[in-house]
Amino acid sequence: NVTISTMVGSLSSSGQLSAFLVSHTIITEPLSPLHNNVASALLTVVYVKCVMELGALIRIKYGHPELSRKFIHLCACSAVVWWPLFDTSHWGWRLNITVPACMAIRLIYKGAVKKDPEDEDVHTMSRTSSPSELLFGPLQMTLIMVYVGLTKFMTHTGLIIMASFVGDAAAAVVGMQYGRHKYKVAFGGEKSVEGSIGCGLLTIAACAIYGKICNIDMLEWRPLFAIGVTSALVEATAINNWDNVFLCVAMELMSLHLPKLI
Repeated sequence: NVTISTMVGSLSSSGQLSAFLVSHTIITEPLSPLHNNVASALLTVVYVKCVMELGALIRIKYGHPELSRKFIHLCACSAVVWWPLFDTSHWGWRLNITVPACMAIRLIYKGAVKKDPEDEDVHTMSRTSSPSELLFGPLQMTLIMVYVGLTKFMTHTGLIIMASFVGDAAAAVVGMQYGRHKYKVAFGGEKSVEGSIGCGLLTIAACAIYGKICNIDMLEWRPLFAIGVTSALVEATAINNWDNVFLCVAMELMSLHLPKLI
């Protein structure tokens, strides 16, 4: 069973990047914890750069900004798969927030200062090519990633929060492709039953996958089911453009009460 102490979690990562490089004879001596963490952070930079380029290609090929927007959203929350590379014996593990911190500054500049509707980031990460959209969902996402990366690193709570964002992205994509039964709640946008189901199921799947990759034992079926249902309900009822914040708060509250469900 999962206890309260394991739900809160603890920093536990020995830096798999150095071990990987040594085991594959890419280097002969292990990296120092600092060098391991710097190299891991640089890998996340390369990862996000590739994601942004692919997002732009998706927008150009399919002509649907929501697809590129949700693709980037999905890949951003999946950045937790890089967590095990960092060595928590050194303060440099906090470099896991390098990309979201820089992206937050970039989004503020482009959304509030530059305000260029023809900017590539505006086209790729907004629905209507309005620069101000960068200051809602995309900025919220990066700031939450900074918060999670600093305070929930390698914990159940951190993985649950980021898994709920997978469900959020899935809800939009499934709703666009297969949504037939539409509904709308006060203050929220139009949703579909199919999208909400996809949100719950993909949240549960992401919890299991992230836990496996990060070597964190995830929960039994009852709390996982509760997480999936909660993410679907919050995504469906959250105020327009604030679903990321509502999901983060809801998942953190859920993690505090999950032991009662076991």
